[in-house]
Amino acid sequence: MDKIRILNLKIPATHGVYEFEKQKEGLFELDIEMHLSLTKPAKSDDLIDTVNYDEAVNIITRLFTEKDYNLIESVGEKICTCLLKKYPIKKVKLKIRKPHAPIKATLDTVEVELIRRADH
Repeated sequence: MDKIRILNLKIPATHGVYEFEKQKEGLFELDIEMHLSLTKPAKSDDLIDTVNYDEAVNIITRLFTEKDYNLIESVGEKICTCLLKKYPIKKVKLKIRKPHAPIKATLDTVEVELIRRADH
């Protein structure tokens, strides 16, 4: 299966369980991997036959910032569902990193990874 990846998309948002997280934006990092056949767009050379990267980034950014979520798992689920409905993707893998997570430990980041498949 072919893949389209959007790597390290940085989006400022106020997701978090604690009230202080909702008061100040943090920078989240997203990796999106969409599995689909790229045979048709490779032959047609037509944007309509594939995922429009610019449009996908705009959709992801809008969904990620339209509401403050307690859990990045929740906003991730919404993004996966939308991408699977919008595009001819068979599977989507979404990673969301929160390098500013309020954890008293030495670490680079915390990350959730969601993998969802199309029903069709």
